[in-house]
Amino acid sequence: MPEIFNKLSSYAALIGVIGAIGGGFYAWGEFNTRLSALEGVSSTDLSGVHTEIKELREKLDIKTQELQSEMNGNFIELLDMQAADNNELQDKVDTISKDIAINNAAIEYLDAKIEELKAAQNNPLLN
Repeated sequence: MPEIFNKLSSYAALIGVIGAIGGGFYAWGEFNTRLSALEGVSSTDLSGVHTEIKELREKLDIKTQELQSEMNGNFIELLDMQAADNNELQDKVDTISKDIAINNAAIEYLDAKIEELKAAQNNPLLN
């Protein structure tokens, strides 16, 4: 009986060694498979990100152009309004200048009348 246990234990040891070696080869194979898979993959695929960035830049360019054209339109509209206001102010200034010229002529006329009345008051022959 002890011989049977010795043979069984030697067979069990042999099976354990063969299993360990086989397990090592299996692990080595898995390691190589994973390494090959990693080597087969280039770097991280960023083509989708580049496409999104390109689309966003195009949208941003379009929006920028829209805003610039809107700002130009608003600026032109403001310039037109300012020109209209300037014309209106110029018309008012012209009207006031004419009124001032009329008032100056009236003052000169009244000054002449006053001088005439003063001269008439000082003339003893007219009294």
